[in-house]
Amino acid sequence: MPENWISRTFEPVFTVPAAQLQLFPVWLLLGPRQVGKSSLLKKCSPAHVHVDLDDLAIRERANRDPLLFMRDLQPPFTIDEIQYAPQLLSPIKQLVDSKNLPPGSIRLTGSQNFQVMEGITETLAGRVAILNLFGLSDEEKQLPGRLAPRRYFQSLIETGFPKLHGVSDGAARDLYLSSYLQTYIERDIRELSRVEKRREFETFVRLCALRTGQVVNYHDLGRDATVSPATVKDWLSLLEDGFLIKLLSPYFTNRTKRMTKNPKLYFLDAGLAAWLGGWRGAEEAMLGPMGGPLFETHVLTNILKQFRHRAREVEIHFWRTRDGQEIDFLIESGGRVRPVEVKLGNARHASLPRLDRIADPNWTQGQVVSLAAEEKPVSITHQWTLCAPEDLDLGESQDRIL
Repeated sequence: MPENWISRTFEPVFTVPAAQLQLFPVWLLLGPRQVGKSSLLKKCSPAHVHVDLDDLAIRERANRDPLLFMRDLQPPFTIDEIQYAPQLLSPIKQLVDSKNLPPGSIRLTGSQNFQVMEGITETLAGRVAILNLFGLSDEEKQLPGRLAPRRYFQSLIETGFPKLHGVSDGAARDLYLSSYLQTYIERDIRELSRVEKRREFETFVRLCALRTGQVVNYHDLGRDATVSPATVKDWLSLLEDGFLIKLLSPYFTNRTKRMTKNPKLYFLDAGLAAWLGGWRGAEEAMLGPMGGPLFETHVLTNILKQFRHRAREVEIHFWRTRDGQEIDFLIESGGRVRPVEVKLGNARHASLPRLDRIADPNWTQGQVVSLAAEEKPVSITHQWTLCAPEDLDLGESQDRIL
């Protein structure tokens, strides 16, 4: 565990199992590499035996004879990077079915959704709670309120990787992120999913970073990456399963016609997207052509973390018509839909959709998140409120539109 521990929102959820975890003897924590999954479980599970499948010798034993390997393990235990030995899931199921285990007696981590989930759905359905841990949120970084825009972007480009928290040296950050990218491509993509076009795939990742916050155009992305649209779809699925990106699907109801059908692409770390796009400084990232999309990406990831790091479910969509009307995020949780627009600068009244023309009865008042917000949230119209990122209200207190 790191000497300078950064408190994570998940800690109380794991230390005293939250109500939503009480039914599950197995907890699976999925998320990107290097975001602190193993450290978090060690911090919250001191009584557990920890097995790390990143260790090649341990991995080889687990794959050679899964039943023999599991005989040496008695709950409580934690297995890191379960995607490297999915054959262990069957004996884990047998163990769970043969004993009345307390919640969280077996804890697993994984960095690759596409390897883990197939085995989970086949063997541990109904026995496992599936959770997500991402990089550090603004809350976990303990950012002071009302940061100047440049200082806010400085935190953004420092990424959410715990090892880079507080690292201001650009060369150190460059080396870390370059090594991270190579490890991701070599170990997770090529080794587990058999992508052969390594150079083309790395170019593809960088092209996706330049498109964070945009609706995916498969043809244009394939043309720029010199691959087919079908390959684009396959590779986007790999990036999403590897927790590098998030694809948001459009929101459809019987009131919303002529909607865009393609998903929007977002990196799960705006700082990594900025680095891949070539923006290494806070000011150039903020004032450059990607300033708005990077800020929008960062707001989305913090919304995800606000829910997922508390083991709460959330669905996020976007609303956009073919003639250009749009709402960046529609956040569905607790039976309500919360519209959120993201503006780097000032929001213009004319650019905000009339919610009463499109909203269902469970929609709440809209919120515009901006770095130009005042000291406290203020109404722009009777349907939209302007707020700073730290004032975004995703609770139950908002007024409904209809």
